[in-house]
Amino acid sequence: MTVLPGDPDLLTTRAARLTASAEVILTVVNEMRGIVDDDQGQAVQALRDQNEQIASDLERIHPRYSGTASAVTEYAVALTAAHDAAERAQDDLDDALEEQTRADNAVRSLSNRVDAADDPPPSLTDQLPGARRAAETAQSAVDGARARIEAARQDMMDAAEEAIRRIDDAIDATNEGFWDRVGDVFADIGDWLAGIGEWITDFLADVVALLKRILATIVAILGVLLVFLLILAIGWIFGTIGLIIAAVVVGLMAAFLLVSIFSDVTKPTPTVTSTDPYADDPLNRTDPPTMQTVLDGTAEVDTLGGEEESVIRITKVLGPDGWQYTVTLPSTQEWLSRFGDKGAVNDLDSNLALMLTPALQTQYERAVLEAMAQEGIGPDDPVMLVGFSQGGIMAGHLAAYNTDYNWQAVVASGAPIDHMPIPDSVDVVSVQHNGDPVPNLDIVTGDLGTEHGPNWTSIRVDPPNPDPILGVDVGAHNAEKYSSTYQDHLADIQAAHPELGNFFNEDGYTDVSYYRWNE
Repeated sequence: MTVLPGDPDLLTTRAARLTASAEVILTVVNEMRGIVDDDQGQAVQALRDQNEQIASDLERIHPRYSGTASAVTEYAVALTAAHDAAERAQDDLDDALEEQTRADNAVRSLSNRVDAADDPPPSLTDQLPGARRAAETAQSAVDGARARIEAARQDMMDAAEEAIRRIDDAIDATNEGFWDRVGDVFADIGDWLAGIGEWITDFLADVVALLKRILATIVAILGVLLVFLLILAIGWIFGTIGLIIAAVVVGLMAAFLLVSIFSDVTKPTPTVTSTDPYADDPLNRTDPPTMQTVLDGTAEVDTLGGEEESVIRITKVLGPDGWQYTVTLPSTQEWLSRFGDKGAVNDLDSNLALMLTPALQTQYERAVLEAMAQEGIGPDDPVMLVGFSQGGIMAGHLAAYNTDYNWQAVVASGAPIDHMPIPDSVDVVSVQHNGDPVPNLDIVTGDLGTEHGPNWTSIRVDPPNPDPILGVDVGAHNAEKYSSTYQDHLADIQAAHPELGNFFNEDGYTDVSYYRWNE
């Protein structure tokens, strides 16, 4: 696979054909004007007039071919140069990454030897500064190579825009005929009608998404009301005192739910900023995710954010159809937000709002969409959502109810997403451990065993290395264990969802970005 899209050799061949076509047009014009020049008979006058008309028409359209041929030829040259530059940069990047690994390993080895020695000799400690400088130099080489790839890509895009401009100029310069103008009018009408059709399609999609949100909210609220009625019924069994206690419990629970949800959905969207959590500690920088390690990122973003802020990771790779994005979402990190908010929006409030009122947008959802916009993800770019627990809930929620992006896949672990109306066009992998109560919480929202299509793979197994206490495995709801379970079933996942491989490119360009925010 080449670093940049496009085939310079094929484009060069087609440019040569366009140039040849332009030359043939001129040859035909000259031949038609000379074919009867030596013939003075009246019998050929009509033929002369007809040839002149055809020659004039061909001569008029010649600039279109010649201008297009010239523009495509120059673009082919620029595309070839960009490809060559990108390939050289990729080779340098591969070498730089190997050197960076060696340098990082050398620093790590020296540091371990120094830490292990009670009184490390100067001959050992003196090597550390040089090893660190080598690691920094290797990192600079990696950054420089990646910058050169991006520069080559930008050169390619600039050349393409210039070629398009020149082709448009060549065509516009010869759009003088009546039928050309008529064609332009109908083209404009067609564009207008196409725009209206696109607007109607988008509008209807938004309406359908809103109706889904409202329906899910109604079902969830009815589920909560049934729970409240069950509590009251149990209290009624114990007489008046029991009913009073049950009514107080229901009232407190209802008030808590209402205040929590209202507090979250009415707050403004947090300020989202890009961040580099490893800027001061490059040796701890994580490797780009692979098909095998994709769920490892859920524990990483949880650790990076904690209770004070929310952090997501966006991984960009160059896939077979262009840029592919993986958005890794954090789980609940702040459980006592009602008793002193520490800053993270992936808290209990947003958890309740996501599950009970999907018709309303949480701070968490709005911030994730803002981060994706800052990353430059377009509405047609393929996106995979990855999350553990609340992160999985958010992943399923976006795929089910949001139509702003091209959601292609959801990989969720320990998350109650079975009830969510995720379209059949989205690949879904849901990993759930026996003994983990969290994935079963959607029974409150009305899920009683939803049937899914072939796009959906559910893995329900015992957690690895179980740690049962009183018959309950308290370690079942654990991001690391879920990643291990996912890896144990990787072959089945790859067989059922081969398109997931498009989101990983270990041999090509991969970029990892982080975004943070807090209340």
